Order: sequence, then structure tokens, then C-alpha cells
Amino acid sequence: MNKTLTFNQSTIASTASKFNDDAFDKSVQAFEEKQYKKSFELLLDYLNGGFRIKYGNADGTEFTIPHGSIIVNLKIEHDELQITAPFLSLPEKNRVPLLRQIAGLNFSNLDLASIILRGDHLAFEFRCPLSLAEPYKMYYVLREICSTGDRYDDEFVTKFGAQRVYEPNVTPYGAQLVDAIYDVVQLSCKEALDALKEFENARKYGYAWNVLCSTLMKVLYYAHPQGQLLNDLNRAVRNMDREDIPLPEIVTQGRQAVERLQQLTKEALADDLYFVETFVPDKRRSNLKNIQSNFENVFKNLCNAFENGDWLYCCMVATYQFYQLYFYNNVQDDVNAVVVGALKQSSAKPLEEAAPILYRAMENIMNGNLTPPVETPQETTDMSDYMNMVQQSMQNVNVSELAKQMKNLMSSFFGGKKD
Repeated sequence: MNKTLTFNQSTIASTASKFNDDAFDKSVQAFEEKQYKKSFELLLDYLNGGFRIKYGNADGTEFTIPHGSIIVNLKIEHDELQITAPFLSLPEKNRVPLLRQIAGLNFSNLDLASIILRGDHLAFEFRCPLSLAEPYKMYYVLREICSTGDRYDDEFVTKFGAQRVYEPNVTPYGAQLVDAIYDVVQLSCKEALDALKEFENARKYGYAWNVLCSTLMKVLYYAHPQGQLLNDLNRAVRNMDREDIPLPEIVTQGRQAVERLQQLTKEALADDLYFVETFVPDKRRSNLKNIQSNFENVFKNLCNAFENGDWLYCCMVATYQFYQLYFYNNVQDDVNAVVVGALKQSSAKPLEEAAPILYRAMENIMNGNLTPPVETPQETTDMSDYMNMVQQSMQNVNVSELAKQMKNLMSSFFGGKKD
């Protein structure tokens, strides 16, 4: 491998979190002052400042908030907070294996909420007195419901033929963007598989592992897929960290994941390329101190490799660390600018040219110097029209109609009357 992997900048303009830390601090303070309803309202503002108005009723006691392919219904009644999220309807066949999987989620993925079967419908449920709706706890409850629901509904629909209770409001990527993503995916897979042959022939399985992980995470960073493709890629990345099988076998599984990705038709790829509104992000909010802590040991090894002129190690390890940063975090704009600048300048460059660029970027992050490198002019995809279309689409959501549908749906679960 004589050159670095080609870099393609994310199709989303900002990777930063939308969390409002000031609102969370105020939520904690309100809870300590026993202003429990206000505390919960501020928690919603922490997650997204516009959701409480956009998806709530006039007196702020009911909220119907979409998250990916599920919807979360919040209700405050008689000083109690009730959270319900309709999940799936049982299929005619495969009910028993599906229910086994649901039982597994209740025991392994969910700590506070539960998935309840009522009739033929499955739903997430949680309730507690407002006086016990502590902000940290409630954030965790909402996060586990959103993360588990949005992840497993696609999987259970695909595997067991379950039916979604709620069909998400999505905005598909435009044809031009789908074409661009398809081309990037094909190039990325080809680069990875070409490098893999070289590393496997030399029995350099560590580098083989590295290039496969970097490629899978690069596609996630660049394309932001949804649906089953997102689940498959996330699972493939996490399977690369297995410790129960030998490294060559892990590399083989990683190669198969990249090959499956390469074999996707453009139409199949497009099915999972869309924008959808989210309530609680699955990724963490980045923090410079935590990034520096996570990079610390890697940076020491990188310094030694750089001093010894091991350009391959420098490029491979730095690239992997940067894509891993995006895999686990919504990365703040200043750090993102440094990383993107370095990856752009080192893209598809000879290793001896790319290594100093990538090394300096990590060094700057470790030193807290977040001034991005000067970029060379480069053609980029114009996303402004697309993002405007997305925003307009989400503004057109009929919130009152959505709330009415949810009320009827909840009534069918709990035996009430429909409107």
C-alpha cells in the first residue's frame, strides 16, 4: 500500500451535536428546586430547542416526537410521567422467534424501559412520578428507547416479517447525491480490497484489519445511511473488535462485509439513503478533553513511528482513529475542521507525504491547537439545495394529525375509544 485511502467529506455539513448544555444545567437545577415539570421541559430543550413547541400541545403536557422509524409519546398526567413508543405489530408467522428476541432486548438492552405486548402490538413503556423524573435518568430512558427502537424495528421487519406501527416521515436523498455516494462506496471498497490482498499475502493481519475498519467507518461517516444498511454496517464494525476468534478470521468476516457492500446495486443502496428526524442521538457529544484522553496512548505510538519514519503505520493508525472518532461521536466543529482539513490534504497521497499531515493534525488536537490547516481548492458536492429541501419537508409535518394518530394508536393499545 503506497498511498492513503481517498477521503470524501461528509454529505452533512456539520457533525456537531445539537445538545444545549445550558438547558441541561437548568433542568438539573429545576429538579433540585422541586420544579419537576419545568425540569422535564428543560430536558426536552436540551435535546432539541424546537421540539417542545413543534411537537407539544398547548399546555405542555403531551408531546408526540418522531425518532427515525419510531415515535415517542410523552404525557404528564396527575404528576406522573408516561412514556410510550409503539414499536411493531406481530406477524402472522415467526411470532415465537420474534418474541424470543424481544425478551432478549428486555433483559440485555433495556435497563429502565420495557417492551410490552398488548394484543398483537409491541410498545416501549416507562412511567414514574414526576418527582422521580431526574434529568440524568430520564435522558437515559429516552436514549435507550430511541436507540433500541430505531435499530431493531428494521432488523425485525427484515428477519421476521413484523409490521411497523408507525411509518416514518423521510426525505430521500436526491438522485445526484445517490449517484455520488454509490461512486464513493465503489471506490472505497475497491481501495480496501486491493490493499487487503497485499496485507494478507504478507500476513500483515493488523494492517488488514485496520483498512477494513477504516473503510466501513468511512462509508458511515460519508453517506449517513439509515435502515437496515446502517444496522449492518454498525454490526460489521463492532464485529471487528471481537476477541473470541482469531484475527485472520475477523479479517475474513470484515472482507465479506466490504464485499457485500460493494455488491449492493445503486437502487438497493438508495433505499437506505434518506433524511429522517431524530429525537435522541445514538452518538455521544464530543468533548476535547475526552478526545485527548482517548488519543493519548495511540499518539505516543504515533510519535515513535513518525520519528522512525514508519509512514505506513502513521497513516493507517491516524486514519483509523479519525474515522473511529466520528463513529462514536457527534464531533464538535473545531475538532472536525482540523480532522477534515488533514484528511483532505492527505487524501490518496503517497505515504511519506501524508504521514506528516496526519501526524500534525493529531498533535494539534492533543495540544488543543484547533486551527485547521490551509485547504487546497477541491470540488465538493453542493448540499445547500438538498438541506433546504429537507428542512422544508420536516416543517410540513402535520403535528396535530400526528398527535391524533398517536392518540388513536394508544387507545387501541389500552382499550380506550378512538377519535
